[in-house]
Amino acid sequence: MSVALSPPTRPYRAIMVAGAATTIICSIVGFFRAFLMDTTGMSMPGMTAPGDSILHGMPLAEMPEMFLAGAGILATLAAALWQGTARAPAATTTRGRPLVALVATAALAIDISKTSTLGFVIPGMRLEYGITPQTASLLAVGGLAGTATGALLFTRLAERIGRRNSYLIAVLAFTATSMCGCMPTFTGNVVMCFLMGTAVGGLAPLLITMLADLFPGGARGPVVAGLSMVATAIGYLIASGSALWLEPTYGWRVLWLIGAPTGLLLVLATFLVPDRTPTQPTPETRTQLHARTAFGARLQWLYAATVGLLTFGLTTWVPSLARASGLTLTTANALLTAVAVLMVPCAVLLALIYRRTGPIPLAVRLALCTAALLLALTTSGLTAAVSWLSAAVLAASLFAVNTMAAVFLPIAADLADPHRRGRATGTVSFFNRLGGLTGPVVLALIVSSVTDVLLAVAGLALLCGAIAWYTGRRHRAAVVPEPEPQRPSP
Repeated sequence: MSVALSPPTRPYRAIMVAGAATTIICSIVGFFRAFLMDTTGMSMPGMTAPGDSILHGMPLAEMPEMFLAGAGILATLAAALWQGTARAPAATTTRGRPLVALVATAALAIDISKTSTLGFVIPGMRLEYGITPQTASLLAVGGLAGTATGALLFTRLAERIGRRNSYLIAVLAFTATSMCGCMPTFTGNVVMCFLMGTAVGGLAPLLITMLADLFPGGARGPVVAGLSMVATAIGYLIASGSALWLEPTYGWRVLWLIGAPTGLLLVLATFLVPDRTPTQPTPETRTQLHARTAFGARLQWLYAATVGLLTFGLTTWVPSLARASGLTLTTANALLTAVAVLMVPCAVLLALIYRRTGPIPLAVRLALCTAALLLALTTSGLTAAVSWLSAAVLAASLFAVNTMAAVFLPIAADLADPHRRGRATGTVSFFNRLGGLTGPVVLALIVSSVTDVLLAVAGLALLCGAIAWYTGRRHRAAVVPEPEPQRPSP
């Protein structure tokens, strides 16, 4: 009789709801308070709007909602750990697969837009705080250090509390840290950027793993890579479009603050996330899978680190370099937005090429085409003579390296065995972010020269192509079928 009875209440659920609600309410309050501050006389040089439109920082003592939001996130995490792993993971039916894929792709686009925003906030931040490119690169370093931490933390956390709860905590942190747009000091921005990066870094591999689990068989690689490339293109379009339409009016801080409304959309989609947890393979299966996939793990890590150095370094400094070539803030952002619009159909085309050629040939061709284009334009001297062409080449190279970055994580998820897909994807993402830590600092040393940046990017693209080619060679050698045993003679 006692077995049939169930507890009338589950306290951890009430705590999770209360914690999430606290975080959401505080994020909304912080967002609106940022636009209601008295900004008279706070105009910045180079801005065309009147002084009362430009956002500025406020003392931490006047931001109680930020600390309450942090407490809400910690309460939600504690309740999720109390609950533990879901007892009955929800399976996604074929009927609901398109909706889940749409939600995951949209969430990935919003997630990527936050990383891409780093490059757009740095010019205005340098102007306001009067800092050098080397000092400003610490913002990107802090954010990327957070993404590396989040890639490992949330991958392990998903195994402990389930995918849906991990997703909820990540998007709550993503939403709450948008209040860094009100931070008064550069140091405070770096700290908040690290916290935001932790949420962003944890969300990306979680979403890629979710997409990989949705599609079985040979369709997994092309579909997930295609969705990832489309999400990357849309994410950069969100970042560049926001800079084009909002930054001239409100200043660079608005590019952080818009994370609150977009984050709230991700929170509302939590119930659509399949609450799946990895199953453990048998010892025999584990041995076979290790022998089949271990050969490429370190090569994937190396490739991911190199792509990270290339991608995050260029993403951080392209807006600054575009403006340094003589273009105004509006013109440079309009050009980058136009390139972002072109990324979307190109991403669909590249997904079709992935399906015909496979992941490794696509990665090699992307790297070679990127290097050849940049070397040809640099040696011709056209980029130094025409300012808008220089900015266009920078934007095109950014599209190429972002496409390379969009492909590597789905490839890792596609090659991993289902039992360890989440952890394998998180580890590869960690090495990508680890490599990206050096990108902003390395390019900051040559940020004043467009030609030197393009040559450095071309060299790194060739290195990525070489790694991808060698990975493919090792893969072909590893999958050669063993000869069939000879039948015993009668």
